[in-house]
Formats: sequence, C-alpha cells, structure tokens
Amino acid sequence: MADQQELSVDEVYARLKAAVDRGSRDVASTRGLAERFWPVSADKPLERRPGPKGWVAFQAKRVLRKLMRWYVEPAFAEQRIVNDALLRLVDDLSRRIDELESRW
Repeated sequence: MADQQELSVDEVYARLKAAVDRGSRDVASTRGLAERFWPVSADKPLERRPGPKGWVAFQAKRVLRKLMRWYVEPAFAEQRIVNDALLRLVDDLSRRIDELESRW
C-alpha cells in the first residue's frame, strides 16, 4: 500500500497509458466499423431461397416486413439518434485527449 502512494503522477499516467494501449485495437478500423453499422434500419435485403418454398417464404417476408415497419421503425429511428450521439461523443473525447496529450 505504501508503494502505491509513492508513485508520481507521471508514473501513474504511464501505467494507465500502457494498459489502454494493450487493450485497444486499431482505432481507424474500429471507427470504420462503427460508421458502417450506426444507421440501424429495417431494410435489410431479403434473400430468396430456391424452389417453391423459397418463393412463398420470400413473399411472406415481404408482406410481414411491410406490416411490421410501423412498429419497428420508430425504435430504429431512436437507436440511430443514440448511435450518432455516441459516435460524436467518442470523437469529441478523442479530440480532447489528443489536445491534452499534446500539451504534456
């Protein structure tokens, strides 16, 4: 316990930075993945299986999708708002961290 109290701010910062660096992946690819999937939608393309059963299932899915759209689309719209806000927040925090690191 006494050993932990004797650490300087620079040592604590270095340890925290090393822990974050070990746990983080490629930021650019993660950001790209988040950008790709943030616009949640009910408009996922349908795939038709071959044969008559596939045709019937495809038609049923088309009708059900249109019938359920009124129910699921408001929730998806709210989720898009949340996703957009979170991405902006992460960008802002990243910018602030970069500014703080440049000052050090």
